[in-house]
Formats: sequence, structure tokens, C-alpha cells
Amino acid sequence: MSKYEEQAYRVGGAKPNPNAKPNVPLLKSQLARLKHDLEQFMARKPDGSVIAPLRERIREMESTIASAEAENKRERQANRPDDDDTGSGARGEMRSTSSRFPPRGRPGRAG
Repeated sequence: MSKYEEQAYRVGGAKPNPNAKPNVPLLKSQLARLKHDLEQFMARKPDGSVIAPLRERIREMESTIASAEAENKRERQANRPDDDDTGSGARGEMRSTSSRFPPRGRPGRAG
């Protein structure tokens, strides 16, 4: 097997973790590649035997991406603090620092 084939067709290695989060950007790039491949196959042989499985794989990948994005959105909303708790109290209690630091100027000069 050539070096290019080893990179393009990964064989063996560790089994994927079923509990791991899917990598959405990687899935999107794979989906774009599959759609491009489908267009190429359609242009060459519209009635080819590869088209139906490729369309099914594209549908599966789209549903995987949609569910992963929905899960990410739910996690972001769960991690977002409530607006009621942090209202104007936390921001309104900012104090001035002028009383804690001496005035600016050159040291040793009477002003």
C-alpha cells in the first residue's frame, strides 16, 4: 500500500469510543466531501450502484451532525448563567480604584 493510500484509507487502529462527542467540524468536512463525490458519480454514471449507498451515508451523516449541534446548543444553554442571578447587582457594585492608588506623576517632584 502506498503512502497516499495509507493516509486516505485508514486501516486498523483503536476502536472509536461510542461515548465520545462527535467532532462537528470534521463531520461537516466529510459531509462536504461525500456530497462532492456524489456529484462526481452522478455526472459520470447517474444509474451507478454506488449512488444509493452514498446518499444513505449522506443522510446518516446529516442526522449525526444535526443531533451533535443540538446537543452542543443544549450544553451551552445549560452552562449559561441565569440573567436573574447576575443582574445589575454584580455590575453595579464596581468600585473606583482612585482611593487605593497614589496619583500619577514623576516621583520626587513637588507638584
